[in-house]
Amino acid sequence: MKDEESATGPNLGQRLGALGYRFMNFLLRLTDVRLVALFGRCLGYLVWAGSPSRRRIVARNMRIIVDPKLRPDKLNSMVRRNIVRTTMNLVCSLKTGIMTDREMERAIQVVGHDEFEAAGCDGRTAICAVPHAGNWEILARTRPLFPKVEHYGCMYRRLTNPLLEKIVYATRTHYGCEMFSKEDGLRAVFKLARSGGLLGVLSDQFTQEGLFMPYFGKVTGVTPLPALIYKRCKGRGQLYSVYTRNVALGKWEAIMNRTIDLPEGCVEVDEITMQVNLAIEKCQKENIIDGFWMHHRWKSTPAFAPEKVFNEELIKKYATLPFRIIFCMPEQFEEAAILLPVLRLLKSSRIDAQLTVLCPTEQKAWWQQFTDTVTHVLTTDDSARRVSAQFAADEIYNDGPFDILFMFSENRKVMQELQGLMPMLVSGFAENPLRRKYRFKVRYSSTSTTPRTRLNDYLNNIRPIHRLKHCEPNMQPHPGATEQAGTFIAPFSTLGSADSWPQENWAELVRRMGKVSLLALPADAEQAEKMAKELGCELCLCRPEEIAGKLGPNSELYAVDGLLPTLAAVTGCRCTVLMASRSAERYPLAIGTGHRYISNHTPCHPCYRSNCDQSAPCTAGVSVEEMLQK
Repeated sequence: MKDEESATGPNLGQRLGALGYRFMNFLLRLTDVRLVALFGRCLGYLVWAGSPSRRRIVARNMRIIVDPKLRPDKLNSMVRRNIVRTTMNLVCSLKTGIMTDREMERAIQVVGHDEFEAAGCDGRTAICAVPHAGNWEILARTRPLFPKVEHYGCMYRRLTNPLLEKIVYATRTHYGCEMFSKEDGLRAVFKLARSGGLLGVLSDQFTQEGLFMPYFGKVTGVTPLPALIYKRCKGRGQLYSVYTRNVALGKWEAIMNRTIDLPEGCVEVDEITMQVNLAIEKCQKENIIDGFWMHHRWKSTPAFAPEKVFNEELIKKYATLPFRIIFCMPEQFEEAAILLPVLRLLKSSRIDAQLTVLCPTEQKAWWQQFTDTVTHVLTTDDSARRVSAQFAADEIYNDGPFDILFMFSENRKVMQELQGLMPMLVSGFAENPLRRKYRFKVRYSSTSTTPRTRLNDYLNNIRPIHRLKHCEPNMQPHPGATEQAGTFIAPFSTLGSADSWPQENWAELVRRMGKVSLLALPADAEQAEKMAKELGCELCLCRPEEIAGKLGPNSELYAVDGLLPTLAAVTGCRCTVLMASRSAERYPLAIGTGHRYISNHTPCHPCYRSNCDQSAPCTAGVSVEEMLQK
């Protein structure tokens, strides 16, 4: 063993753990494996009943490997059976290493023994891709069944308890199996591959450092180690998929004759790895219930789109389930509308990304315009349909489980309902009051002494924290905006009365510009009709989703700060914005160029208030000449 213990030695907890393991082994030596298996089944029912979080993980995995359309009526039975079976296999794996030869003969049958042994003789190497299924500890125990093979090894991960690691290592190597820890590097592994023998690699576990490729039709981190070892064999290696399965109470089969035949021209590591994935998928599908699905196999990590590890051709060819992102919008439409570049960034971060926007009803139709970025738009405030009911609809549910939630709403009720979609990674601002109770896995502070725009708060949350520095946000205007020219004014703000400009100033502005249209939202229809009539200009009432049909790159808008200039900028319209309650340095328009910001820098500006408590708003000091100045 090369593991170095710390200078202080094992702590009390580690010593007690090792002592308990030795005592358990003593009891297991005295117990028949069938009785151990029966105990494991009973324990499995307790695990199933007492661990709802584990049930959710298994249910998520089952939807990926079997059918994303599986509903609880069928799914719950599969989850229960898998947890019971897996617990039984794990308990029996403790007994496997200390079985007598007689017990081994009765409990374990090896299928394909002769063919498998021949593949590791005469300088040849059999590289075995092993999934976590059945009782995989059998494979170390079967070493004496292959006397003609000089080397018989397996990769493994060390235990954190050094005393327990020493005991388990001794058990696994007692019958001649060579164990290689990934912490020791790959030199010894490659040496075995070149000299010949049988080498097993648990190939189905998640790894952030590996390749991101399809496994059961969904992209995830997989190890390229079998492919790397195969290439080191220089033509004297053969890939196998080797797995174990439970066939009766206390009995298992080890299937060792499944060769992985590579297609002609399959020489790259990622291509070989894909063939390995397909082979172990096939093994797993023969008995889904035997698989170890209690771990979070398709989990998301902060670096959910690592740089330079995607083979897009393989993903297009084999992946069927998307990487599903929920983006829960802020309640304020003015703030939500600036996030279009953020959504575009997420959509472009990986080829299989699918975005679902969760927003208040007033935002829904506007987000539905961006079909190239957003797939589904659901609402947070629909009294007729709860959030959970919307996610349960076939068109949403059937695309598979969700992977990551960007929670930029502070709506506690919405977050409670989203708990039904767990497990998934949750990301948000550190200032969000929901983050502690709901354990945001990734958070970013939007408070800083360095001035930055509000959009950059969100981009900084997405790009550095989630390691998407290689992705650039798309700041291009709405591609479907009108090409017609026109000049518009927007005198009504959604931010409140603090953002206003005297009507006489608007009248003078209209008189000096000529033909002008007054742009307003339906909520301001009554006062907009009155003002348009008094100013003698055309009235243009638009819902948010209709603005792209009225404004575009050839248009110009003069407006007070609020929702309308934010939406107009998305169309490419050039905007002159009168800033009152907010600062242009903090809230500039996110899309487009050529915008101008005008404010009267009084001592109270910016106040971030909806109602002004002064005798006259600070904007009263802004002249028409300043608005018209180019």
